[in-house]
Amino acid sequence: MWSKMEEDSGKLINSVWSRELDLPPSCVEFCPAHPSYFLVGTYNLQKDDVDAHTPEQDAGDDDNKDDAKSQAAKPKKAQSRNGSILVFQLQDDNNIVPIQTEPQPSALLDLHFNPIEGFWDICATVSSTATLAIFKLSPGPEDDKPLKHLNTMDISSLSGGDISASDGSEILFLSVCWHPSRADMLAVTTNTGHVYLVHLPAWDKGWKLLPEPATTHTLEAWTVNLSPYLGPTNSPEEVFFRIFSGGDDSKLRFGTVIWSPSDDHLTETISAVEARGHDAGVTAILPLFVLEDGSELLVTGSYDENIRLFSLAPYGRPKNLVEMGLGGGVWRLKLINLDKTPSPTYNWRARILASCMHAGSRVVDVLQTVDGEHHVRVLGRFEEHKSMNYGSDFHPQRKDSLTAVSTSFYDRLLCLWQLDIA
Repeated sequence: MWSKMEEDSGKLINSVWSRELDLPPSCVEFCPAHPSYFLVGTYNLQKDDVDAHTPEQDAGDDDNKDDAKSQAAKPKKAQSRNGSILVFQLQDDNNIVPIQTEPQPSALLDLHFNPIEGFWDICATVSSTATLAIFKLSPGPEDDKPLKHLNTMDISSLSGGDISASDGSEILFLSVCWHPSRADMLAVTTNTGHVYLVHLPAWDKGWKLLPEPATTHTLEAWTVNLSPYLGPTNSPEEVFFRIFSGGDDSKLRFGTVIWSPSDDHLTETISAVEARGHDAGVTAILPLFVLEDGSELLVTGSYDENIRLFSLAPYGRPKNLVEMGLGGGVWRLKLINLDKTPSPTYNWRARILASCMHAGSRVVDVLQTVDGEHHVRVLGRFEEHKSMNYGSDFHPQRKDSLTAVSTSFYDRLLCLWQLDIA
């Protein structure tokens, strides 16, 4: 493995707009179908619950657990949390207009729009009471509430009663991820360390969570991603793909499965492999692409403040190609663009937006040079947030510069900023 210390911290970026929200923001994403609109999910530990600590008290003194989410996932007893979904519109003059507020009975931990064209307006959210909800964003000239709720189910109803919290405990959904080539499948992770697949044959009914975990961690499963790494199967109806997950046990796990939509049968074709090398919980996973030899390139983020590039062979142990500290826990990674056309300086380059908790947001390049070396380079850093930056995203159609929104938890800040990355 080749590694380096941060040689260039990148350009310091100033905000062009900011606003304090009513509740702490936990996640944010632009809508691919309506690119000027974005959603913010919020997470509120209710202070009128006398048995529950405030988020600050829950944070404790553990350096690897200095955020409200990680402590909220390990409650001593059931706590009261609520939240909301906020709809905003980014206008051409860079003014951000609030459009809609949808109160939620539970706190939101993650939200994502469907990546399949034709379904880009469909958004999945997961909550602190292990509920999965589906919304549709349909802005219209006379519609002041463009976000429509389609359905919500909790883990017990999703699993047909096979899974439920035992007395004195609770289950939280910590993250959600759509399948990259199947609009009707997603994965969720839990504070109990499990990763589950969910089949959505319709947006408003018929959902089924496969009760057998796709993979398991010994502590919280913080993140999941699915890759369409695929080859032929015995049936054209079967879906053959990889599952990647990261947990508080400091492990990146990945395995290959075949899923049959007709009977929701899941077959593990290659047993899950653990990638070591993280010094704390694995909190973000971003698959890049598959090399000619069948190895898959994957970027991870961790509480240990490092971003890493792994090469995952179809068989055998993964290889850590490069790592670099970004100054804060790397909570989320968002691919800005991937350039696989060789240039005079690199063979390929992935440009990534990273949410780095107490360090703010980073724009980084992960690349392979023409000499075959792997590097991480920071292009820009946004540091106006005064607490945990859990969510960042960028306008998907502004090509002249990166136009991004980012959030921070305790100070409830929503910021807009730009970086010239031409």
